[in-house]
Amino acid sequence: MTDAAVVLGYLGPDTTLGEDLTLDADAAEDALEELAAAADLPDASAAASGVYRVANAAMTRAIRTVTVERGHDPRGFALAAFGGAGPMHAAALAERLGIDRVVVPPASGVRSAVGLLGADESHDALRTVRTPLDGADTDHVESVYADLRDRVLSESADPEAATVARTAACRYAGQAFELTVDAPDPFDPDTVRKRFEAAHDDERGYVLDDEPVEVIDLGVTATTPGDPPSISHDPAGDPEVGRRPAVFDGEEVETPVYDPAKVPLDRTVTGPAVFEGAESTTVLPPGWTASPDDRGALVLSREGESRETENNGETRGDNL
Repeated sequence: MTDAAVVLGYLGPDTTLGEDLTLDADAAEDALEELAAAADLPDASAAASGVYRVANAAMTRAIRTVTVERGHDPRGFALAAFGGAGPMHAAALAERLGIDRVVVPPASGVRSAVGLLGADESHDALRTVRTPLDGADTDHVESVYADLRDRVLSESADPEAATVARTAACRYAGQAFELTVDAPDPFDPDTVRKRFEAAHDDERGYVLDDEPVEVIDLGVTATTPGDPPSISHDPAGDPEVGRRPAVFDGEEVETPVYDPAKVPLDRTVTGPAVFEGAESTTVLPPGWTASPDDRGALVLSREGESRETENNGETRGDNL
């Protein structure tokens, strides 16, 4: 896929991947030439376009799995793009899915690391007790919760700032799977049963009023609030850093390359364009515009009305 991105012009030949890893554009061209010959295609560019389309088709199917197959129409959503290569494919995926808006957050290529910096610190402890809920020894249950609480707080960086939550994993007698619900402090079997039955009704669609309930596991979680890093967009300097040929819909087009950190808030870029960040690359195809928001997210918008889907339910352009 990286070879194809180089041949298509989405990644520049001088792009560096980290501190000292560079691209070999000639080797990428050779690899795609070999593929073109094997597939009876005219040239490396045609092979690269095919690689790009196949990758997009695979990612589109994955998105449909978590949208259409769960009853959600993806056309009603914006597509969030992250990872080093996610923004390179996002607009093409949105086209296939009938989505009109793509959001590329700042530092999208290291989004997980940024999230980790601001995430809450959480410690969990669990103990199996396996006891009937109605006949539960509440003193024993409370002693288990006390031990679990001591354990998670001892692992917390700042126990004084941590909040502690208690859970109980329950099931009807004879079931193979449990549902976890919040447990009150102090432990109250009637409250736990009501919460379990509400969860069971939501998850599985029914309640067994006369069936005994078992408590299988008791759990405690200690959570210390995180301190998310401040993110802002303060552009300075010329955002256009160069131009290079890039391929869109089989045609090679001289394409401007922008530094997304330098694009002014009031600037709207019309595709085709490429945005090269420190850790990710965003491809803006023809028919799309892009502009930053005040936190540095790049917002891609499809021009015109949403495209209709074909009769077979596949979005236009989905067939290879």
